[in-house]
Amino acid sequence: MSYGTGGRLYNLGPGTRRKVNPAALAVGVLVIALLAFRSKLNVPPWLTMLIGGALMVALGVITPSQALASVDLNVILFLLSLFIFTSALEVSGFFEYVAYRISMKYKDPKRIMFASFLASALLSSVASNDAIAASFTPILLNVAKLIKVDERPSLYAVAFGVTIGSVMTPIGNPQNVLIALSGMPNPFYTFFIYLALPTALNLVLIPYLMSWEFRELLKVRGELDLDSLSDPGLKDEYLAKLSLTLLALTIALGAYASATGYDMVLVFLIGAVVLLTLTRKREAVILGVDYPTLLLFVGLFMFVEGLKEGGVVQLILEYLPGLSTVFGVMVVSIVLSQVLSNVPLVALLLPYVSNQPNSVNLLVALAAGSTIAGNFTLLGAASNLIVSRASEIRGGKKLEYFEFMKYATPVLIVNFVTYYAFISSVGRAL
Repeated sequence: MSYGTGGRLYNLGPGTRRKVNPAALAVGVLVIALLAFRSKLNVPPWLTMLIGGALMVALGVITPSQALASVDLNVILFLLSLFIFTSALEVSGFFEYVAYRISMKYKDPKRIMFASFLASALLSSVASNDAIAASFTPILLNVAKLIKVDERPSLYAVAFGVTIGSVMTPIGNPQNVLIALSGMPNPFYTFFIYLALPTALNLVLIPYLMSWEFRELLKVRGELDLDSLSDPGLKDEYLAKLSLTLLALTIALGAYASATGYDMVLVFLIGAVVLLTLTRKREAVILGVDYPTLLLFVGLFMFVEGLKEGGVVQLILEYLPGLSTVFGVMVVSIVLSQVLSNVPLVALLLPYVSNQPNSVNLLVALAAGSTIAGNFTLLGAASNLIVSRASEIRGGKKLEYFEFMKYATPVLIVNFVTYYAFISSVGRAL
């Protein structure tokens, strides 16, 4: 039987088992170790993937030409286009402005938490969740200090919000992009049909769950004083409006392109180029692009190619249970994302999942499971670490590992039940 991703097939059928290359296995173990202990070793995932990819070439597991051929330029260019839009919104001050307006409008700690959760969730469906996490955290930290309330409810609201919101679109996060471009038919429509309703349900249920979890922390310790909170305003109103307009137009055209068989990647690339052409702050926008994630994908493609050529992928798939069911895919992706991180996990499972008879159901389950994995442990999503770090360096509280699990596990259970039920139901209906 053959499995493939991005049109590239490789054989994993019975009787054709490839002998495991010890060098490939050793590199795989090294990469898993670096990912599992990344916070202690201070080695970011993008560097880990580059190390893994480079070692696969250096040790002869794959040739340089195989390494270059493994890099999917469609994915790289699509991510680059998305990151240009996100960077433009960040340069314009849009994310900080939204956080400030939420704080000034609602003032009550519980309402601020609710609004921060919803705003970060909705924005993360079309923009980088890492950028939103980094932009929202400083403002919400200042608000928490001014209204004399513990900052953790707002920090968790953003962490949970960007994770849940990014589930429902093929451009919500890097792993969704990888899945959408793996051959999924009409990805915008598919994601919407399977994931829009359960995401909307989560956006209603989770705020009430958080209000119960954080009921003691939301108590105000003194009188409210928001007058000293300075209005950041929009640093560049023209750039903010231009970015939002072009992003909305590009998403609409991209959805149309994916439904009619045109090149969705080209649409997003043209949209990003038009944005850079029409703004004078193009250098600032380019400098703000999330290049580490692009490097992560370059290394990731080479690393996974080495695992395939070295027989490691086949070995792993033989010992992973339940990957032919929605339940199994979601459980495996949630658990292994805590060790491998969600993007490498998706890249590893895609070849197998995409070739199953019910591949669309399983691909959507993989997208949902690998994303809500961020609502399990602090290491489940990079955005969790960004929120924690952004708070800590500004004198706020950081998110502790076991405390995160205490608050996140009930959220994950609600996420899992709703997404599993909807994906299974839609799969049976279709």
